[in-house]
Amino acid sequence: MANVFVLSRTALYELIHRVEQQLMLRAEPLALPAPEKQASTVAITSTRLGRTVLTASLPGKMAPLRQMLNEAFDQTRSIGWISELLTAAGHKAGRVLHDIDTSPLGTVIAARDETFFQGSPLLLLIDPVSTVILLAQVTDDRKADTWGAALLIAQEQGVAIGGLVEDMARMYGKSQEAAALDVPVQKDVWHIQRDGSQLLRDLERTAFQATHQVVKLEKKLLRQWDDTLFDEKYIPAVRQEERRYDQHAALAEWLSHFVDALELVDWRSGEIRDRALNEWLLEESLTAIDQPRVQKWVKTLRRHQAQLLTALDWLATAWQPYGAQLAQIGFADQQESFTQIVARHWRLQQALINGHRSFGQHAQAATAAFETLVAADSQRRLLADKLWALLNAACRTSSMMEAINGLLKQFLHNHQAFRRPETLQLYLNLFVLWHNMRVFERGKRQEKSPYQLAGIDPGADDWLTLLGYPVT
Repeated sequence: MANVFVLSRTALYELIHRVEQQLMLRAEPLALPAPEKQASTVAITSTRLGRTVLTASLPGKMAPLRQMLNEAFDQTRSIGWISELLTAAGHKAGRVLHDIDTSPLGTVIAARDETFFQGSPLLLLIDPVSTVILLAQVTDDRKADTWGAALLIAQEQGVAIGGLVEDMARMYGKSQEAAALDVPVQKDVWHIQRDGSQLLRDLERTAFQATHQVVKLEKKLLRQWDDTLFDEKYIPAVRQEERRYDQHAALAEWLSHFVDALELVDWRSGEIRDRALNEWLLEESLTAIDQPRVQKWVKTLRRHQAQLLTALDWLATAWQPYGAQLAQIGFADQQESFTQIVARHWRLQQALINGHRSFGQHAQAATAAFETLVAADSQRRLLADKLWALLNAACRTSSMMEAINGLLKQFLHNHQAFRRPETLQLYLNLFVLWHNMRVFERGKRQEKSPYQLAGIDPGADDWLTLLGYPVT
């Protein structure tokens, strides 16, 4: 119910309690005297009204705002007043975001993508580790020149881009040229694996259809034997069925090898993958699954094959100082076993986070081995945390971008429409500032905001205070 009505569980429980109270009052045989209205102890100032309206917009997603103000304060404001407040706050948010120093992030491997609302492309650039939104721009199109301009804007605001994680859209490569930017690219492997799984399901469906055709012909032959039907239709149908199942089995086998070639860590042993080995396995897999029915997919992968394993390069670069640190404190002889236990624990936890419950028993065993390794040893735990950070920073997917896109779409659809792209941009400014300063309530980022995770100091802990609406 909380998901359907876009409420927190706490708010839902409070609503249920209020409904129960009203039902109990109506069930009383005697009318109860109306409670005396108590004078409000909170001064209703323009600042408090502004905070309430902005909080109701982000993250409250309440509508309509006029009724909410009437319920909260027994007074309301005009639609024009509310519109002017949101417009002014959007302009202010844009200026605040422009002035925030993002240099503590250092060199960023940024994820980029675009989403759409009311036909307008929204270009997004984020740091997938801290989840800080680095750029959110409403544009007329998503062409290479437009993306190039967006990258330039991000760099002008202090973002040092050291790499990009993106899907296989054709305009991305040219956008780097337009921005005079030359950084390595990792193509998003989640979408690739999803498309491969869809192809496998399609082949399975065609195999089932072939079986259905064979069964249909067999029923005809059982009712009345026909040599012509048997020779000209049944025999070819059986051969077609066999080919379809063979194609499905071959793709299933080699697709598993292909997915394995994209891994950072071997979940079975915890071994951090070697780039040369993964390149060989990737090439062998693509060669083997180049079937007629999947040629288009394989052709796309071939075009971006060199950018499917960039995360291994990023990890190798970051590993050099980490390996030196292990050797410096006397871990050289234990380096292999230590890193494999920690990396396997990380990999299987990622599997559970992504919903792969079949790894549950393996993950429990890996967790037990990890806890035994770092138990009562603060130095080992610190080194393990650093290795986790290295693995998280070697980003291979744009899943965090998809999560932010989904959150943004919830807010946008609640507002239904914006009169102009400029108005949409102002609201996008508010969303970015709110998101970057909101404190996560759950998960591995719990009790910290994206800015805090990135070490960025915006000047206050409250986004509304930055907009000129401090707590009073």
